[in-house]
Amino acid sequence: MIHRLWQAGGWLGVIITPVVSLMPPPINEGSAHADKIIHLTGYAVLTFWWAQLIIQRRWRLALAVVLFGIAIEGLQGLTPDRQTDALDVLANSGGVLLGWLAASRLPNLPKHLAALFASRG
Repeated sequence: MIHRLWQAGGWLGVIITPVVSLMPPPINEGSAHADKIIHLTGYAVLTFWWAQLIIQRRWRLALAVVLFGIAIEGLQGLTPDRQTDALDVLANSGGVLLGWLAASRLPNLPKHLAALFASRG
C-alpha cells in the first residue's frame, strides 16, 4: 500500500512539474535567484521521491529526470509567456544531483514506512 501511495505521489510530481513550468508566470516573479532555487528544489524533490522506488540503476532515473527538465525548458520556448533558459536547465540538473545524492545517503522511506505500519498492524 505504501509503495502504491508513494508511486502515486511521484506521478503527481511528474504531472505538476510541466503544468507549473508551462503556465503563465506569476505577475511578480521576484528575483532571478529565487527562480533558480525553486528549480533546484523541485527537481531535487522529484528525483529523491522517485529514487526511493527505483533502487537499481538510479543513474537511469537521474538521466531521465535531466532529459525531462530539458524537454520542459524546450517547451517553454514555444509558449507566449515563457522562454527557454539554459540556467534553468543547470538548476534542474543540480537538483537532480542533490536528490540522487540524498536518496543514496538516506534510508529508503517507503520501506521504513511499510515496516512501521506493519509492526503496528
